[in-house]
Parts: sequence; C-alpha cells; structure tokens
Amino acid sequence: MTPETDKKNTKARNNAYSLLRSRPRAEREIRDRLRMKKYDDGVIEDVISRLKSAGEIDDAKFAKFWVESRMRMNPVGDAVLKHELKAKGVDQSIIDLVLEEKKDNFNEYEIASGMARERFARFAKLDRRKAMKRLYDFLQRRGFSFDTVERIVADIIK
Repeated sequence: MTPETDKKNTKARNNAYSLLRSRPRAEREIRDRLRMKKYDDGVIEDVISRLKSAGEIDDAKFAKFWVESRMRMNPVGDAVLKHELKAKGVDQSIIDLVLEEKKDNFNEYEIASGMARERFARFAKLDRRKAMKRLYDFLQRRGFSFDTVERIVADIIK
C-alpha cells in the first residue's frame, strides 16, 4: 500500500467514524456518504470491511436502534418503519425480524390510539364525519395497519 493510498484510507475511515459518532448507521448509508465524498470503490470496501469486522457497522443492530428510537420519539406504524429501513439499505429479512421483535416491546394499538385521541381533540370544531375522515387519514399516513386504524376510529366513534 502506498503512502497516498494509506492516507486516503485513513481519511475515509475518519469520515466514517465521524458519521457513526452522531448515531448508528446502516452499511449502505456509510457507503453512500463515502461515495459522495468521491472515495474510490477500493477504499470504500476497505473501510466498510474494517468497520464490519470491528462491529461498528451491523445492519441488524442499526435496524433495532432505528425502530426503538422512532417509536419513542415520533411513533409510526410498520409500513413507515419498513419504508424508512428499506431506504437506508437494510435487508428485507432483517426488517421483518426487527418488526416482529417490535411487537413484543410496543403495542401498536395503544400508541396509535393515544395519538388518535390527541389529534381528534383538535378537530372539535369540525363536522364529525370530516373529523373522522381526517383522523383516519392521519393514522394511515403514519403507517398504522388498516385493522388498527379501523378499530381506533370505531372506538372513538363510540
């Protein structure tokens, strides 16, 4: 390895660690960010393999982190989580596993119901049908399942 190549590898690795300091990242996120900085594919592959062997990049850990933080800070349904993780380059099998584990830790119905009741209070001045339509649309946009949304809307109507 030439001194120049070694210097590029070190700089690329430092860039990757800088990204990882703020939050865990998926492998593709790191790869894309290094490409944006115009590093050669060989340098990127070297950095990625080193980070993986050091345990710094793990898509399964990242996906768990993403779901947990998302559900605590700004809860959404599985559809949105699946879309976000897919956009970050996480493999479908990991996404399915993490979303299955999520069911043990978070009750989608309770979370969506709390959000719905809070949102419904804002619609007090609206016609009841219009308010229910907006509530339904809100929950659907947040990625909650059709069954969950139907159940919540029915409960609020009562």
